[in-house]
Amino acid sequence: MTSTTDSRDPISRYLDALRARGASPSTIRAYRSDLRQYRRWLDAAGVALDAVDQRLLRRFAAYLGSLNYAPATAARKLSAVRSLHAWLRERGISDVDPAAVVPGPKRVRTLPATLSAAETSALLESRPQESPRDLRDRAALELLYGCGLRAAEACGLRLSDLALDELELRVTGKGGVQRVVPIGVQAADVLDCYLRQGRPQLAGGRAAEALLLSVRGRPLHPSDLRRSLDRALARAGIAHRSPHALRHTFATHLLEGGADLRSIQHLLGHASVGTTQIYTHVSVRHLRAAHAASHPRA
Repeated sequence: MTSTTDSRDPISRYLDALRARGASPSTIRAYRSDLRQYRRWLDAAGVALDAVDQRLLRRFAAYLGSLNYAPATAARKLSAVRSLHAWLRERGISDVDPAAVVPGPKRVRTLPATLSAAETSALLESRPQESPRDLRDRAALELLYGCGLRAAEACGLRLSDLALDELELRVTGKGGVQRVVPIGVQAADVLDCYLRQGRPQLAGGRAAEALLLSVRGRPLHPSDLRRSLDRALARAGIAHRSPHALRHTFATHLLEGGADLRSIQHLLGHASVGTTQIYTHVSVRHLRAAHAASHPRA
């Protein structure tokens, strides 16, 4: 092992490095939890972090398998461990990277949960009371479905990111990468109503940069957004969905309406079009329905 002058815990240093690279708070939280679990397992095995070898990593992968995690969860945990060891080698804290030749679990690509067109209309057209919170919740729904934002992206929006006159929205996505997303006319009307009749009351005269505010005038948190969606789903009589389901619905409806993958990739802020290609599998349902309704030998 190569010596280092920084005596802090290597995992803490690695998380600091991730933060400096622009990793999102949710990524930092997930990696911190995963790496703490890894450290506890190493401690129980009596092995130091810089003494891990390939055999031990395979044992850890088998241990994760014994816990019956979903494939995506196990893959994320192993990804955190692999990234940590690569960083340790890069920084000279460890002489080798034992994870370099240890394959991760095969990931099963599941189809994203989406809402049908009828469910989406019912959700967006359900009319709660016109309180400031209700107006904010309607604006949030339009950002999730009308613009395809992640919950963290919607909560991170500032007033200066919104250009209603140009029907545009500047979004800061993963890794701090910015993109410009168009706003539909209906979404713009809802956002304008919130800005005029809802947000001033929520702000209560306080200076606030966040677009979406809590009832206490603070920036909205993703957990608040989940609760607001739960209220809207209950009013519309729709089963529970996550905020991410509206983002998936946004992409699926675009594809079924004829949008190309590259455009959808930009709108979603995906670094690779490969990530966006999962929606081609979702749209097969739409194609089958069209085939059944239109082909004489269907």
